[in-house]
Amino acid sequence: MRVSLLLKNIFQAQSFQAFLADMEALDVTPVKKGGRAYALIAARSNLRWWLLPLESGRVAAAGLEMMQPVNRMAKITKIVLQLSLLFGINPYIAKLRFSDIPDLSETFGPKAIHVAYFTGTDGPHRKTTMQIMNADGKILGYGKLSRMKYIRPYICHEADTLAHVAAMGLRSAIVPSVLACRKQSNLTLLLTDSRKSLVQKTTNHIGVVHLNFLNELRKQTKSVGAKLLLEDLSCRVVAISELAGSVWIDRITQALGALEDDAEEIEICLVHGDFTPWNSFIHSNKLYVFDWEYANIDWPVGYDLAHYILSTTSIKRQPHILPNVLVSLGKNYFEGNEILAHRALLLSLVCHAVFYLSRLADVKGELTDWIEAPVRAVLIDRLLDKENFNS
Repeated sequence: MRVSLLLKNIFQAQSFQAFLADMEALDVTPVKKGGRAYALIAARSNLRWWLLPLESGRVAAAGLEMMQPVNRMAKITKIVLQLSLLFGINPYIAKLRFSDIPDLSETFGPKAIHVAYFTGTDGPHRKTTMQIMNADGKILGYGKLSRMKYIRPYICHEADTLAHVAAMGLRSAIVPSVLACRKQSNLTLLLTDSRKSLVQKTTNHIGVVHLNFLNELRKQTKSVGAKLLLEDLSCRVVAISELAGSVWIDRITQALGALEDDAEEIEICLVHGDFTPWNSFIHSNKLYVFDWEYANIDWPVGYDLAHYILSTTSIKRQPHILPNVLVSLGKNYFEGNEILAHRALLLSLVCHAVFYLSRLADVKGELTDWIEAPVRAVLIDRLLDKENFNS
């Protein structure tokens, strides 16, 4: 009875209903009997779930590879869950049945007989992720799906970026190969291969393998001069003015003004845009990097490094480590030149802010929907206030 009530509550969650609508777009629907059984694993925070096929313990455990923890406790939790599934112990909160799996045989062939799902993080940019597997749970690839028209450009952009990065022939990194990008009237679906397996390493600390990737990406795509970028940001500020409010607009305008005189000296390059431990892992002494939908070809050198460090730091601590981020950028990109690092970091934070505010404006969101807005404001203000920067 309690499980039935819990499942009912899950089905009533808006993000889960959106996931079910995604499945329906692929001709997959919940059923009471028959079909395929799935375990439901809930995240500790945010309304999001993993759905694991229960045909075998090995396949169910492999389905959890979509979960990419970075801290020690989360990694232990994942191992415990996988061992439980392997040995037939019930670690899941509930289970449901789907009529079948999506027909992906055109892309993955007859070996694609199992699919695990991640419902995506709740929010306007939620996307369903599918992990396609063979009979033994070997991962054949991934699918990223959305029915939202405003998300289609991001998914298509990721497909184009993956092809571009693959053509660069990076020695320090591997990226997924695009197998298909379907643009139908009711959905957008990106299908890629994958190198992910049960054995891989993730870390929330920047290491040599991460820096090698970022430096090679910079060397192959770097140019000098950010005037066009500043002009683009200024134009986008107009579109977000109502959402952002006068305080944020004044902050961004002041930052752009502070950078204007030196714009032609600022280095820009291709950036991943969301470079984090959960979008990368170490594979054969190289960095495997995925989720390129927010990549930009002309953002400041150092953006990805700053984003990685800040994303692995609690919101409360981010202002305290800002000087460390500045030092890291100076050391890795600007031969210790604090002025150049300062410009790069300030522009990086402005790019991030304008991007997030633009995303919210696209879906008619509110400033309060951007949880990090207050601390990001503090970071930019401290960089603008050079005299008190280290206080």
